[in-house]
Amino acid sequence: KALERHRQTAQLLANCSVGHEAWVVAEVIKAGYRRAPRRQRFATGFPLPTSILGPLHDELRCTRWPPAPHRAGMQTQQYLVLHRGKVNEGYDTLARCIDDVLAWADPDFGCNMVAVTKDFQGSPHIDASDVTYQYAVSIGDFAVGGELCVEGEHADEVWVVNTKNSIAKIDGRFIHWVRGHSGGERYSV
Repeated sequence: KALERHRQTAQLLANCSVGHEAWVVAEVIKAGYRRAPRRQRFATGFPLPTSILGPLHDELRCTRWPPAPHRAGMQTQQYLVLHRGKVNEGYDTLARCIDDVLAWADPDFGCNMVAVTKDFQGSPHIDASDVTYQYAVSIGDFAVGGELCVEGEHADEVWVVNTKNSIAKIDGRFIHWVRGHSGGERYSV
C-alpha cells in the first residue's frame, strides 16, 4: 500500500511495480524523489523541563542495553522496548523517568510500550502496532541533524521535526525515520 502511494506521488510509470520485488520499486521511487524532492515542513517539539530532562538523560547514559536489539531491521546501535504498567527488570529507574515525561506531556495518554534507542538513524518504517499518535523525544550531545522525519497526509510532503530535548506528537502509522546526526550520542524515547 505504501509503495503504491509513493509510486503515484512520484508519478512513476504505472507498470513499474508489476513483476518487480518491493526493494526494486522502492529504489525507483527514491530516484523519483531525488529528481523532484518532496516539500519539507519544519516543526519543533515542546522543550522538556530540566527537572525531567536531566534525570532522563543521566539514566540513558548509564543504561545497560540488552545484548541484542529488541527490534530487528533498524539502523541503531541499541534498541530497547519497555512495557508500561509491568516490571521492566533492570530498567525500573528508566521506566520511571519515561513515566515522568508522559505525565508532564499528557497525563491521560495511554500506551503500553515505549521504544528507547541509542544512535538511531535512517530506517524508514511504520509502527504497525500503533493505534493512535505517539510522543517522541530525543536527548544527547549530538550537535547536528537527528531530526525526526514523518510523511504527511500526502506522500509529497515530509514533516521534519526537531525533537532535541523536546517532545513532539507524531503519527507513527505514517512512514518515519531519523536523519543522520553527528557530534555525539543521540538517545530517543
